Amino acid sequence: MDLDSLFGGSTEKGTDLDLFDTDAEVQDVEETEADEVEEAPDEDENGIGWKALALFICGGLVVTGLVVAFMVWVIEGLVL
Repeated sequence: MDLDSLFGGSTEKGTDLDLFDTDAEVQDVEETEADEVEEAPDEDENGIGWKALALFICGGLVVTGLVVAFMVWVIEGLVL
């Protein structure tokens, strides 16, 4: 069984290139100049701040440590 019969295609109709309109008009795209483009407003370049980042990382480490300690406690309880 060939793919044309599966997907409803036929090789007698032609190729996919025949679907393109060769007489279509090409439209020009207007390019904006650099002076016309508005700049984005200046935002706070510091981001979330190093203190918040440090608290986030330390909090993640504490939570990870608590989860690992709980898992060890549960596994020891099941084994012993």
